[in-house]
Amino acid sequence: MELNLSHICSAMHTHRELKEAGMSNNLISAKHRRGELIRLTRGVYLKGDIARHCTGSDRAKAVMVALQKTHPTAVVSHQSAALLWGAPLMALPPKVHLSLLGINKSGHPQAILHSHKVKECSLATDLGGVRVTNPLTTVIDCGKTMPLQESLAIADFFLKHGNLELNTVREELEHCAGRGSQKLRVVAALMSPLSESPLESFARLRLYQGGIEQPIQQFEITTPSGRLYRADFAWPHLKLLLEVDGLHKYYGAYRATDEQLRNDTLRQRELELAGWTVIRATWGDLAQRPELLLSRLRHLGVRATGQ
Repeated sequence: MELNLSHICSAMHTHRELKEAGMSNNLISAKHRRGELIRLTRGVYLKGDIARHCTGSDRAKAVMVALQKTHPTAVVSHQSAALLWGAPLMALPPKVHLSLLGINKSGHPQAILHSHKVKECSLATDLGGVRVTNPLTTVIDCGKTMPLQESLAIADFFLKHGNLELNTVREELEHCAGRGSQKLRVVAALMSPLSESPLESFARLRLYQGGIEQPIQQFEITTPSGRLYRADFAWPHLKLLLEVDGLHKYYGAYRATDEQLRNDTLRQRELELAGWTVIRATWGDLAQRPELLLSRLRHLGVRATGQ
């Protein structure tokens, strides 16, 4: 179980704070050697008992908080901000992204520093005691700097959780200029509050890239048995469904249980008996073999975009 961000913040202290609490330099060093204090970055420590219960995600967040303590006017941004907001990432950021009001010429081995981000910093919000870019800024930053697959999943996350309103954010993304603006326009066109997982976001991107007409999301079907099912994607005029199997790890895991697999089998059987064709796609299908999936959908009658 991941730790609450405020819990991590409360267990973290700078060297100066420890000195003000009455600890000598020798005592701080001794506690560090014994593992009672874990150094996250120069001059910032996390209590050892908390550090030992940290997940990989917790540890990454702790380093973000620590670096912000050493850069008090900075704002956690880009994929680092996305992680703090709870958005899905393919992998934990290897370095902390910090946006600065001015410029930092010295750099930092644990951070990527983004200079002259006056507007972004002025719009920052407090999240569990950490200054972080707001959802819209985070979507824009990630959209400009990350692969489409990941930035779309992040935008979908914020829409699904009500942090952003679809039309408002779409207008903002469509009017962005500069490096990465073309990717932002793709995100603006495809993002949806109905996407329930990063894999669904990826599937919609693959359909777009393959020139396939976009399906209806979260389509509800009542079978003759009276059961109500909700399909990931549907082309109702073809009685065709596309279901994505979320077995891909996102630094945690979307791992199907035996019970879930049994339920999926029952679900597919009932839908097929009701006259629907069910196509299933895994992470591997989308990442490594997308053309096979697209060819199958075309063969089953799915039209090209604009037809």
